[in-house]
Amino acid sequence: MQINLLIKSLLEYGLKRKFIHEDDYLYVLNGLLSCFQLKEFEEPELFEPLIESLDEILDGMLNYAINEKIIENSVIEKDLFDTKIMGYITPLPSMINQKFYQLYKKDSTLALQYFYQLCCDTNYIRLSRIKKDIHFQYPSSYGNLDISINLSKPEKDPNDIKKLLTQKNSSYPKCMLCKENINYEGRLNFPARQNLRYIPITLNQESFYLQYSPYSYYPEHAIVFSNEHKPMLVDIEAVKELLDFVTLFPSYFIGSNAGLPIVGGSILNHHHFQGGKAVLPMENAKEILMMEQDDVQYFILHWPVSVIRLKSKHKNKLIHQTQYVFNQWQSYSNPDLFIFAEDENGKHNAITVIARKKGEVYELDLCLRNNIVTKDRPLGYFHPRPDYFHIKKENIGLIEVMGLAILPSRLQKEMNIVKKYLLNELLTDEEIDSINQHMDWASDLKMKYTITNENVDDIIQNGIGEVFSHVLEDCGVFKQENEAEFKAFVLSLKKEEFKDGR
Repeated sequence: MQINLLIKSLLEYGLKRKFIHEDDYLYVLNGLLSCFQLKEFEEPELFEPLIESLDEILDGMLNYAINEKIIENSVIEKDLFDTKIMGYITPLPSMINQKFYQLYKKDSTLALQYFYQLCCDTNYIRLSRIKKDIHFQYPSSYGNLDISINLSKPEKDPNDIKKLLTQKNSSYPKCMLCKENINYEGRLNFPARQNLRYIPITLNQESFYLQYSPYSYYPEHAIVFSNEHKPMLVDIEAVKELLDFVTLFPSYFIGSNAGLPIVGGSILNHHHFQGGKAVLPMENAKEILMMEQDDVQYFILHWPVSVIRLKSKHKNKLIHQTQYVFNQWQSYSNPDLFIFAEDENGKHNAITVIARKKGEVYELDLCLRNNIVTKDRPLGYFHPRPDYFHIKKENIGLIEVMGLAILPSRLQKEMNIVKKYLLNELLTDEEIDSINQHMDWASDLKMKYTITNENVDDIIQNGIGEVFSHVLEDCGVFKQENEAEFKAFVLSLKKEEFKDGR
């Protein structure tokens, strides 16, 4: 496909969406010529129709760059290059911020919709990859759980892996959440971010930025990160930040991973939150009202992870009582349940926090976590047991706690082989080896069900969902059979001084 037609098509794509102005046309055109090592531009023939699909434009440009030896044909180099291309037509941060806050004055939801669509149209959110993810639901005793197998992150090819061995280390940017990522060209071991944009916001009198995840796990998957590169700290100041966010953007939930290893997220070195437009399963969990004090209602949820839900119209009262819950949980031990607040290895109790605003009512979900380890459970006593590692071994963070499983891409191929095994099809030695970790589980499915071509996919999906349900139960500090102890802990939070609003 002719490169001039591709360049013209991309420019028209940018003009149509008002990413670039007519006055910028030649400026951007010459930037693209430089990108493709071209010295001149030939206007396409009038009879040649422009290409409207961004994926088709970028695929054509990547093929040209590979054929002309501008880049190598590898996943990493293609991602670095197509991001560089999109950087030429992505609007400047100042223009986006101005437009966002103009819309915000009318309606915060309009502003978010504008910004999200822009991040999709600039290919920062790679929708074509996200569509590859596998999604299904599992009807657990706690309600429907959402299961996803993440296929949107491309796997590195052997050439990329070989090059990474010789890649020099760099400390710039300090991490993938730092504000310095904006317009960064990337390197083999760090993604390009020429099309990254974020919105400055103020939470609890501190500077933060709102951006979207390039690999959205759910609708409008947002990330809110601190202006400063500092470790995760989930304290009452973080709760104030979360409540300020839902005050600014009530159409989104927002949450924070616990600030300790094992029970925290994958990035603990930069203070940040995750949120978005989705209604994840935990939000709809059955509530059991335990008590009310000083205009704050206390519920526990029928949920595998131990969750206290607080509701109030009064933000300051909610903050005051949340501080007390934090203090009490951080010092709570119950040896009968193997809950120890601290030992010679340090503190173990932590809280995963989720905030919402529904009308005038603020809602906080406080998910009680503990990261103690034992000789038999070196990855965590309240972490998935080894029996479930074949499905999920990684940390159970904020998103999973809320009932959305993010499962590794390897499962797609492995489950196709499990399917053959369940249908009594002949497997090669290589295939048998590849599903060795699943064999006990698959054999149980085989004994439990009469399996046919018509029901085998449902049986596998339900089997995965059942494992995820048990994974969440393993993370619960108060097990379902220990509900009495959980209720006793919540009722112990009743305090005389709250009656006077102090």
